[in-house]
Amino acid sequence: MAQKQMENLTPDMIDEAVTAMKDSSTPTGTQPIPEGVTAGSSSDPNVINAMYKVAELMSKPSNGGVTFQSFSSLPPITALSGDREQDLSQSELAECWSDGSLGSSRVDRAGFERVWKEVQEYFEEDIMEESRATLHPKVKKAARSTSSASADVVGTPPQVGGNLSEDQMKMVNEQVKTMTDDDMQQMLEGMSNIGPEEEARMKAMGADPAMMKKAAEMMQSNPMMRKAAQMMMKNMSPDQMVKASQQAQQQMASMSKEDLDKAMEEMNKQGK
Repeated sequence: MAQKQMENLTPDMIDEAVTAMKDSSTPTGTQPIPEGVTAGSSSDPNVINAMYKVAELMSKPSNGGVTFQSFSSLPPITALSGDREQDLSQSELAECWSDGSLGSSRVDRAGFERVWKEVQEYFEEDIMEESRATLHPKVKKAARSTSSASADVVGTPPQVGGNLSEDQMKMVNEQVKTMTDDDMQQMLEGMSNIGPEEEARMKAMGADPAMMKKAAEMMQSNPMMRKAAQMMMKNMSPDQMVKASQQAQQQMASMSKEDLDKAMEEMNKQGK
């Protein structure tokens, strides 16, 4: 919705909005901050003035007052709007406008502040701080070395089984131990034909969907390898299964595609 609103703005309107923001920050346009109010917060009259001026110039026609569309496209509002539980939904935003504008389609400075405060009521923290935190998420700190700093910023892939509880791992372990060869083949067939949603879940677990597909197809055509895998898993505890999976994940992560292909081919030969 915000993208559509921005598409309706002309370059001149954007330039006027930027100019208004600059003008509002000059000493001559600064208002005294009431006692107990933090500068730069949503309660700062200078912030409200700046937001009002920008929204006023973004309204169409820009002949005074602020429309709901221009209010909705203000950066703090768009940053806080969305479909997540903690976001401001479109219906909630519409309710804020309805209550603050007193049913009007265009508001003056006083009406704008009422709508602005209605939005603030939906959040525990100051909405300016909330929007800044949303637009500028924190990056993990790293003070050990250049390599570790890079790893923290980029992030490490999730470990296989890392997001499963102890009870879930026990359940998986029991299911594996009671699987027949037909069950195994059915599972492998499903793995070799996974869709986008299943691939996303596998990636979230730290698994490589492409490699899992290839392994499944190879085991489907290799009964000896399939039986060996079943026997090995039946003798493993839940912890051993997790450790073995994570160890394989680490080894595969350090191998090139060519090395992985060769290893898979060698395993296929040995299993026949």
